[in-house]
Amino acid sequence: MGQVRAKTGLEFEVLVRSREGFERYIKAPRIKWTGTGKNNMERLLSVNKNPNKFKPIMSESKFIKADARDKNGVLYEIKKYNISDLNTYKLYSEPIIKVAPTRSKWGKGDPYYDAFESCDEYNKFIYKITKTRWWRKYNKTILKNIYTSNSGIFSKDGFIPYTDLKFKWVINKGEYGPIFDGYNRLTIIFKIKDKPLLVRIKEKIITSLQIKKKLWIV
Repeated sequence: MGQVRAKTGLEFEVLVRSREGFERYIKAPRIKWTGTGKNNMERLLSVNKNPNKFKPIMSESKFIKADARDKNGVLYEIKKYNISDLNTYKLYSEPIIKVAPTRSKWGKGDPYYDAFESCDEYNKFIYKITKTRWWRKYNKTILKNIYTSNSGIFSKDGFIPYTDLKFKWVINKGEYGPIFDGYNRLTIIFKIKDKPLLVRIKEKIITSLQIKKKLWIV
Protein backbone atom coordinates (compact mmCIF):
# COMPACT_ATOMS: atom_id res chain seq x y z
CA MET A 1 0.00 0.00 0.00
CA GLY A 2 2.83 2.39 0.86
CA GLN A 3 4.54 1.71 -2.46
CA VAL A 4 1.29 2.38 -4.36
CA ARG A 5 0.85 5.71 -2.55
CA ALA A 6 4.45 6.65 -3.30
CA LYS A 7 4.02 5.82 -6.99
CA THR A 8 0.79 7.79 -7.40
CA GLY A 9 2.34 10.66 -5.46
CA LEU A 10 5.30 10.78 -7.84
CA GLU A 11 2.97 10.70 -10.84
CA PHE A 12 1.03 13.63 -9.39
CA GLU A 13 4.27 15.58 -8.88
CA VAL A 14 5.17 15.09 -12.55
CA LEU A 15 1.69 16.23 -13.57
CA VAL A 16 1.81 19.42 -11.48
CA ARG A 17 5.31 20.36 -12.69
CA SER A 18 4.26 19.90 -16.31
CA ARG A 19 0.99 21.80 -15.91
CA GLU A 20 2.49 24.72 -13.98
CA GLY A 21 5.76 24.95 -15.90
CA PHE A 22 7.87 24.11 -12.84
CA GLU A 23 11.25 22.44 -12.86
CA ARG A 24 11.96 19.32 -10.83
CA TYR A 25 13.66 20.43 -7.61
CA ILE A 26 13.75 17.72 -4.95
CA LYS A 27 15.02 18.69 -1.51
CA ALA A 28 14.53 16.99 1.84
CA PRO A 29 15.61 18.16 5.32
CA ARG A 30 19.00 16.85 6.42
CA ILE A 31 19.75 17.31 10.10
CA LYS A 32 23.37 17.02 11.22
CA TRP A 33 23.76 15.31 14.59
CA THR A 34 26.40 15.46 17.29
CA GLY A 35 28.66 12.49 17.95
CA THR A 36 31.31 10.88 15.78
CA GLY A 37 30.91 8.51 12.87
CA LYS A 38 30.10 8.23 9.18
CA ASN A 39 26.32 8.01 9.66
CA ASN A 40 23.60 8.86 12.16
CA MET A 41 23.66 5.47 13.86
CA GLU A 42 27.43 5.59 14.43
CA ARG A 43 27.03 9.07 15.89
CA LEU A 44 24.20 7.87 18.13
CA LEU A 45 26.24 4.92 19.38
CA SER A 46 29.22 7.21 20.03
CA VAL A 47 27.12 9.00 22.67
CA ASN A 48 25.81 5.70 24.09
CA LYS A 49 22.30 6.25 22.70
CA ASN A 50 21.85 9.13 25.13
CA PRO A 51 19.07 11.38 23.72
CA ASN A 52 20.39 14.34 25.72
CA LYS A 53 23.77 14.12 23.96
CA PHE A 54 22.44 13.22 20.51
CA LYS A 55 21.60 16.78 19.46
CA PRO A 56 21.12 18.61 16.15
CA ILE A 57 23.92 20.88 14.97
CA MET A 58 21.66 23.66 13.74
CA SER A 59 24.33 25.61 11.85
CA GLU A 60 25.24 22.54 9.76
CA SER A 61 21.71 21.24 9.17
CA LYS A 62 19.66 21.82 6.01
CA PHE A 63 15.93 22.36 6.32
CA ILE A 64 14.74 22.86 2.73
CA LYS A 65 11.77 20.72 1.70
CA ALA A 66 10.54 21.01 -1.89
CA ASP A 67 9.37 19.12 -4.96
CA ALA A 68 9.38 21.92 -7.55
CA ARG A 69 10.73 25.37 -8.37
CA ASP A 70 9.27 28.04 -10.66
CA LYS A 71 11.19 30.39 -12.99
CA ASN A 72 11.47 32.97 -10.20
CA GLY A 73 13.09 30.50 -7.82
CA VAL A 74 9.98 30.06 -5.64
CA LEU A 75 9.80 26.57 -4.12
CA TYR A 76 6.73 24.35 -3.77
CA GLU A 77 5.81 21.14 -2.01
CA ILE A 78 3.39 18.85 -3.88
CA LYS A 79 0.90 16.61 -2.08
CA LYS A 80 -1.81 14.51 -3.72
CA TYR A 81 -4.63 15.55 -1.39
CA ASN A 82 -7.97 17.22 -1.94
CA ILE A 83 -8.38 20.33 0.19
CA SER A 84 -11.29 18.59 1.94
CA ASP A 85 -8.85 15.85 3.02
CA LEU A 86 -6.85 18.44 4.93
CA ASN A 87 -9.53 19.09 7.53
CA THR A 88 -7.69 16.35 9.41
CA TYR A 89 -3.94 16.05 9.92
CA LYS A 90 -1.82 14.42 7.23
CA LEU A 91 1.85 13.40 7.12
CA TYR A 92 4.20 16.17 5.98
CA SER A 93 7.79 15.23 6.84
CA GLU A 94 9.90 12.79 8.86
CA PRO A 95 13.18 14.69 9.32
CA ILE A 96 14.33 12.97 12.52
CA ILE A 97 16.09 9.58 12.35
CA LYS A 98 13.73 6.74 11.46
CA VAL A 99 13.73 3.01 10.88
CA ALA A 100 12.73 2.52 7.24
CA PRO A 101 14.67 -0.38 5.70
CA THR A 102 13.72 -2.55 2.76
CA ARG A 103 12.21 -5.76 4.08
CA SER A 104 14.85 -7.98 2.48
CA LYS A 105 17.70 -6.12 4.22
CA TRP A 106 16.16 -6.01 7.69
CA GLY A 107 18.02 -8.11 10.23
CA LYS A 108 21.52 -8.59 11.56
CA GLY A 109 23.81 -6.14 9.82
CA ASP A 110 21.26 -3.34 9.69
CA PRO A 111 22.55 -0.56 12.00
CA TYR A 112 19.17 0.03 13.67
CA TYR A 113 18.51 -3.68 14.10
CA ASP A 114 21.94 -4.15 15.70
CA ALA A 115 21.77 -1.04 17.92
CA PHE A 116 18.36 -1.63 19.52
CA GLU A 117 17.14 -4.86 21.10
CA SER A 118 13.56 -4.25 20.02
CA CYS A 119 11.13 -1.66 18.71
CA ASP A 120 10.14 -1.01 22.34
CA GLU A 121 13.67 0.13 23.18
CA TYR A 122 13.78 2.26 20.05
CA ASN A 123 10.35 3.80 20.73
CA LYS A 124 11.40 4.70 24.27
CA PHE A 125 14.44 6.44 22.80
CA ILE A 126 12.24 8.43 20.38
CA TYR A 127 9.91 9.41 23.23
CA LYS A 128 12.86 10.50 25.40
CA ILE A 129 14.05 12.81 22.61
CA THR A 130 10.85 14.84 23.05
CA LYS A 131 11.67 15.32 26.74
CA THR A 132 15.19 16.64 26.30
CA ARG A 133 16.29 20.21 26.89
CA TRP A 134 17.50 20.55 23.30
CA TRP A 135 14.11 19.43 21.96
CA ARG A 136 12.32 22.07 24.03
CA LYS A 137 14.78 24.65 22.71
CA TYR A 138 14.89 23.73 19.03
CA ASN A 139 11.78 21.77 18.01
CA LYS A 140 9.74 24.86 17.04
CA THR A 141 12.69 26.32 15.14
CA ILE A 142 13.24 23.08 13.20
CA LEU A 143 9.52 22.86 12.45
CA LYS A 144 9.29 26.45 11.18
CA ASN A 145 12.54 26.25 9.21
CA ILE A 146 11.14 23.26 7.31
CA TYR A 147 7.63 24.44 6.48
CA THR A 148 8.73 28.00 5.60
CA SER A 149 11.47 26.71 3.28
CA ASN A 150 8.85 26.56 0.51
CA SER A 151 5.91 28.81 -0.35
CA GLY A 152 3.27 26.19 0.34
CA ILE A 153 1.62 23.09 -1.06
CA PHE A 154 0.14 22.29 -4.44
CA SER A 155 -2.85 20.00 -3.79
CA LYS A 156 -5.29 18.36 -6.20
CA ASP A 157 -7.44 21.48 -5.83
CA GLY A 158 -4.66 24.01 -6.36
CA PHE A 159 -2.12 25.95 -4.34
CA ILE A 160 -2.33 26.44 -0.56
CA PRO A 161 0.18 28.88 1.01
CA TYR A 162 1.83 27.65 4.19
CA THR A 163 0.24 30.59 6.04
CA ASP A 164 -3.13 28.80 5.59
CA LEU A 165 -1.79 25.57 7.07
CA LYS A 166 -1.11 24.39 10.61
CA PHE A 167 1.95 22.22 11.36
CA LYS A 168 2.95 20.29 14.46
CA TRP A 169 5.12 17.44 15.74
CA VAL A 170 3.71 14.05 16.74
CA ILE A 171 5.06 10.59 17.43
CA ASN A 172 3.53 8.64 14.56
CA LYS A 173 2.52 5.16 15.72
CA GLY A 174 0.98 4.33 12.36
CA GLU A 175 -2.09 6.55 12.45
CA TYR A 176 -0.66 9.26 10.17
CA GLY A 177 1.26 7.05 7.76
CA PRO A 178 2.85 3.60 7.56
CA ILE A 179 5.70 2.74 9.92
CA PHE A 180 8.04 -0.24 9.81
CA ASP A 181 7.28 -3.16 12.18
CA GLY A 182 6.09 -0.97 15.06
CA TYR A 183 9.06 1.44 15.02
CA ASN A 184 7.52 4.83 15.76
CA ARG A 185 8.56 7.99 13.94
CA LEU A 186 8.90 11.57 15.13
CA THR A 187 6.86 13.23 12.43
CA ILE A 188 5.59 16.60 11.20
CA ILE A 189 1.90 16.61 10.29
CA PHE A 190 -0.25 19.36 8.78
CA LYS A 191 -3.82 20.44 8.11
CA ILE A 192 -5.85 23.43 6.91
CA LYS A 193 -6.12 26.06 9.62
CA ASP A 194 -9.49 26.23 11.32
CA LYS A 195 -11.50 29.28 10.37
CA PRO A 196 -11.95 31.92 13.09
CA LEU A 197 -15.12 31.48 15.14
CA LEU A 198 -16.78 34.65 13.81
CA VAL A 199 -16.19 33.54 10.21
CA ARG A 200 -17.73 30.13 10.93
CA ILE A 201 -20.76 31.75 12.60
CA LYS A 202 -21.20 34.10 9.62
CA GLU A 203 -21.04 31.18 7.17
CA LYS A 204 -23.64 29.24 9.16
CA ILE A 205 -25.97 32.25 9.20
CA ILE A 206 -25.58 32.74 5.43
CA THR A 207 -26.21 29.03 4.79
CA SER A 208 -29.28 29.10 7.04
CA LEU A 209 -30.69 32.16 5.25
CA GLN A 210 -30.09 30.54 1.86
CA ILE A 211 -31.99 27.42 2.96
CA LYS A 212 -34.89 29.52 4.26
CA LYS A 213 -34.96 31.52 1.03
CA LYS A 214 -35.27 28.31 -1.00
CA LEU A 215 -38.11 27.12 1.24
CA TRP A 216 -39.97 30.44 0.78
CA ILE A 217 -39.60 30.16 -3.00
CA VAL A 218 -41.02 26.63 -2.95
